[in-house]
Amino acid sequence: MLYIKRILMILEVYFHPMSRRRNNAQTVITVFCTLLQLVYSKSVGDECNFGNGTKGFCVGIKDCQEAIKLLNVKKTLNVCSYINEYPVVCCNDTKIVATRGVKSLKYCQEYQIMKLPQTKYVGGGKDCRPKEFPHMAALGFDNNNEIIWGCGGSLISLKFVLTAAHCLDNLEYGPVKHVRLGDLNLKSDEDDAEVQDFFVTKTYKHPQYKRPSKYHDIALVELDRDAKVTDYVKIACLNVIDIPKDNVYITIGWGLLSFHGTPANILQKVHVREVNNSACNSFYEVHQRLYNSGIVESTQICAGEPGKDTCKGDSGGPLQIRNRNYLKAYDIHGVTSFGKACLLTNSPGVYTRVSYYIDWIESIVWP
Repeated sequence: MLYIKRILMILEVYFHPMSRRRNNAQTVITVFCTLLQLVYSKSVGDECNFGNGTKGFCVGIKDCQEAIKLLNVKKTLNVCSYINEYPVVCCNDTKIVATRGVKSLKYCQEYQIMKLPQTKYVGGGKDCRPKEFPHMAALGFDNNNEIIWGCGGSLISLKFVLTAAHCLDNLEYGPVKHVRLGDLNLKSDEDDAEVQDFFVTKTYKHPQYKRPSKYHDIALVELDRDAKVTDYVKIACLNVIDIPKDNVYITIGWGLLSFHGTPANILQKVHVREVNNSACNSFYEVHQRLYNSGIVESTQICAGEPGKDTCKGDSGGPLQIRNRNYLKAYDIHGVTSFGKACLLTNSPGVYTRVSYYIDWIESIVWP
């Protein structure tokens, strides 16, 4: 449907009765070629075909060594599509990276519902609406007979939640024991929600994460049973490709509403803009125990704006962008990791970059 709408727009421009271009043969050929490109455009993870009949998968050009070699010798590439002028190419370099991220994307497609295209707030945030972020998970710790909800996460399959490695163990309450899906107000049973509660059966901390270091702060939590997909509970998609651009993300959580404030009862959302690595490092001087190499762009994302930030309790939650192809679907780009005193400084928050860890995630979730 997205392609049909774009095709109609092009036709309207070029063949309007008042257009001088409507009788130009070269223009007709150009439009025809443009339409073909739109119709046959493919996304990352889609299966593609080479002229010789062999098949491959569409991946970002930097993930396909075969395509890079062709580019270096000025050979024609089999381009699936472009994302902000970044080429997505057909790749059959199976021994290297052709299947990287494909499992995640195929699983995402399986559980999402296509939608018609549409044109289109956490400290300094706003209340979320019911069913707005159905992939959001609350992670809980035991405190005698009470559950302390202390971290967030994202449901990425029926059995696994993506979160931060430092959320697996709380210094005061011990290991994470509970996961809640489908909730909006953690303190009320009368809100518009359909809660599903789970026990944690196993956790997977990234092997390179070493507390108190802030690097590789990513983990997976395995649920004791499959989640049931409803309007309130739904998996999120994973961003498997890095595209250099000035992203605006949405981050969500039930963390503190200010540095010395109280936890939010209702899930909060905030829009934050990506901060380039050099600017981010000006806020985070090298710290020998926490980040002895500064903020590393390949594995971490910086994002934030004055008056908008994540806070204590938001850790593990998603840094996300809406997926325009599916209903109420989001691509998870980052995992909330750490920051400075929220809202007291203008320093951006730091998030673990999900795309860097796709191979590790897939090896556990979809082995």
